Amino acid sequence: MATFDHSKLKMTTSPLKLSRPVKIIIAVAVGMLMFGTISIASRFREPPGFAWIGFLLLAVYYVIFEIIIKAQTYLFNRIKTKNESVRLFLVFIGSVLIGTSVYFVLFYIFKWIDHWSYGSETPMIGHMAMSVLMGLTISVIFTLVQMAVNWKNDHYQSNLENEQFQQEIAKANLAILKNQLDPHFMFNSFNTLYYLIDENSEMAKDFLKNISTIYRYILQNNDKSLIAVSEEHNLAKQYLAIMQQRYYNFLLVEDSIDAEDLQQKSVPPLVLQQLIENAIKHNRIDEGSPLNISFEVENNYIIVSNNVNLKRPEVTDQTGLSNIKKRYQYLTERPVVIAESQQQFTVSLPLINTADHE
Repeated sequence: MATFDHSKLKMTTSPLKLSRPVKIIIAVAVGMLMFGTISIASRFREPPGFAWIGFLLLAVYYVIFEIIIKAQTYLFNRIKTKNESVRLFLVFIGSVLIGTSVYFVLFYIFKWIDHWSYGSETPMIGHMAMSVLMGLTISVIFTLVQMAVNWKNDHYQSNLENEQFQQEIAKANLAILKNQLDPHFMFNSFNTLYYLIDENSEMAKDFLKNISTIYRYILQNNDKSLIAVSEEHNLAKQYLAIMQQRYYNFLLVEDSIDAEDLQQKSVPPLVLQQLIENAIKHNRIDEGSPLNISFEVENNYIIVSNNVNLKRPEVTDQTGLSNIKKRYQYLTERPVVIAESQQQFTVSLPLINTADHE
């Protein structure tokens, strides 16, 4: 069964917002770790103390943390590559280099302040070499912390998106099922079946078989995110066969789809039926105003068109179309294309590669 495409969510480009107190706590914790390390293995004449100048250094650590967060956001938005591992590696290296460079500059300024305030050594090569090592260390720590936060946020967002997607599927299937159980639909179907039994028993059997197939299809696929477009296409033809027996020759179908165009392609379940129902619901179908529905495949899209002859001027909320768009947003970056004029209404649905979602 096809599942939700988590690859679309990879690493968030907008990292999870840590509260200022949490960032301060993390910066202080890392700062204390660095203070301890320097105190134990200091190459300077004086180990670091905890006077106000020490708090200034902790402020430097906090600034580095903030800069690394912003650097990650910038790099995630700017680095474009299909290989997510390469992208993460480049973001990691970039964040560490930016953090280390900024720390080098800030530590140089800090060392001069320390010299002027307490008479400590002026910045020397040894100090600056150690600042590079310290900057590299805290930058790696802060970068890993932020990436871990991003990963957690990504995991949560993926679950949230997946839940929303499942809800959209449920809404779509429920809406279609309600349409099939609509009293008018049931009455017209039974009425058509009643006359067919007397007039043509074979057509009555086909009519009943098509209705049964549609209900079975809905029940079997009510929790799937994707279905083979060939199955969806066959269901659409069966549904149209039912409608044609109801509307006689006033419902015309033009189907130029080649079976080869549908191989290894998928669509969300019941989208074609939704489009057919919309066309039948909103347009007149009689001898003077026949409804023409056409199907074709072009540029990896399945295109459904119908002529426009509205039953009455009306403003619709386009709930069905909105639902289809939302379902596609979770599956592909290619949009559902809607073209509308006074004479024609066309919806182009992206065909999704089945192998990409297995």
